[in-house]
Amino acid sequence: MHVLMQVLTLFLLMLCGLFAARGKLLDEKQIAGLNTFVLSFAQPCLILSSMQRDRSPELIRDLLLVFVFTCVIITISGLIAHRLFRREPKDRHAVLTNLAMVSNCGFMGYPVITAALGEEALIYAALYVSAFNLMSWTLGAYYYGGKEAMRPRQLLKSPSLLAVIGGMALFLTGWRLPGFVNNALSMLGETTTPLAMFVIGTRLMGLRKEHLTDRPLLSVCALRLLIFPLAVWLLSFTPLPKMVTSALFLCTAMPCAALTAMMAEMYNSDRTLASRGVALSTALSMITVPILLMLI
Repeated sequence: MHVLMQVLTLFLLMLCGLFAARGKLLDEKQIAGLNTFVLSFAQPCLILSSMQRDRSPELIRDLLLVFVFTCVIITISGLIAHRLFRREPKDRHAVLTNLAMVSNCGFMGYPVITAALGEEALIYAALYVSAFNLMSWTLGAYYYGGKEAMRPRQLLKSPSLLAVIGGMALFLTGWRLPGFVNNALSMLGETTTPLAMFVIGTRLMGLRKEHLTDRPLLSVCALRLLIFPLAVWLLSFTPLPKMVTSALFLCTAMPCAALTAMMAEMYNSDRTLASRGVALSTALSMITVPILLMLI
């Protein structure tokens, strides 16, 4: 019940963002600025701070398991979605596939995992997000435009991924940043949760009643929020470590990735559909995530 209350608190922060956008307290430029701050500063600082942990053979093994299983989960999800939506027009087909394939594991996943599993689980989420970025710019891009569209170099433009690389270097070598640097990282990192949920809430302004009549989009939400997470939940009945299966489950249970909308625009696909999918799945996740948390 305590974990459920913490997650409901996160959704309350999301509603604050929705009310701020609806009341026009923030314009689109200001919201974009908050988004950039979270992605470029707060979240990387949170990652660097959380990954300065004492290494052990067991933890290294668990992190490798998270990375490998994430790649497998995203690949299978993409193949299933690609097959299910094959009759859709090309620009919708690619968007629907990507919406179902990848989750908002970074922007929304970090706050939810921290609330549900504690700060020690952030390092697992960081490895999940690394695999998510890799798969998005390779397999995800492939669905938009074939081999020519694959852009693994885009990974080098992700501040969060660079923070993971730096954090892994600190983790594996045992080096530690000076105390005053870590204090600054912690202070900035602590702003990630409230600001990320607030920004996500502002994006719900794009939600409309007619979105509920788009059957393929509703199918995407069912896959993304229920079917794929429940399939991953079955891993909890295997010998895999509890923290590994819980991190995989929660990251998979997040709504559609906001990155899908950006990629849809980049590859001249249906950006409107992508934005609708992100907004609708995020709204529905306020119902599904608390329910799925009961399975942990």
